Amino acid sequence: MTYLALLGLCLMPVAPAATVPRPAGEIQFVSQIGERIQLSGLKGNVVLVEFLLTHCSTCKSTARVLSRLQTEYSERGLRVIGLAVDDGAAIRIPGFVQETRGTFPIGVITEAKAREFLQIPMVVQMMMPQIAIVDRNGAIREQHSATEPWMAPAIEETNLRKVIEKLLAETARPAARTPAPKAAPKAAPKAAPKK
Repeated sequence: MTYLALLGLCLMPVAPAATVPRPAGEIQFVSQIGERIQLSGLKGNVVLVEFLLTHCSTCKSTARVLSRLQTEYSERGLRVIGLAVDDGAAIRIPGFVQETRGTFPIGVITEAKAREFLQIPMVVQMMMPQIAIVDRNGAIREQHSATEPWMAPAIEETNLRKVIEKLLAETARPAARTPAPKAAPKAAPKAAPKK
């Protein structure tokens, strides 16, 4: 490898770690079956979000794992959603679902929106898939990239199960209630004039 190539590798931007936990941003999309899904509408569930490329073999492998987990944990409150960021993904999603035996909704999102949600700057290469795990209260508690050892094929499902079990065991905090407005104090009755 030449000196310039090595220098280029050393100067590549490294992604700063995303802040976790943090409130999840809003995501809205239409799934492959025409269902309108809003992430905030899933609050109260544990939501696992896979950001994927429809032609990516690692994304397909992860989707197979997530489909099994969705089937197994759905009655306890797990919801899995997939978001494809590649150009022309909409026409390839049905094939992706068929190939992976997908059991969860998948839609399309722009790369810019995915980066914003995941806190990945534009100057950093986004390795796929990306996984974000949102707790029952709408906070991102875990976030992982395909390049992390945590997502290695041999241990990915085990790691996901541990997090899912932990978060499903937690209860959602009740929504903060806005106190009812206080009534204006009643004026004291006027004293009758003395005679």
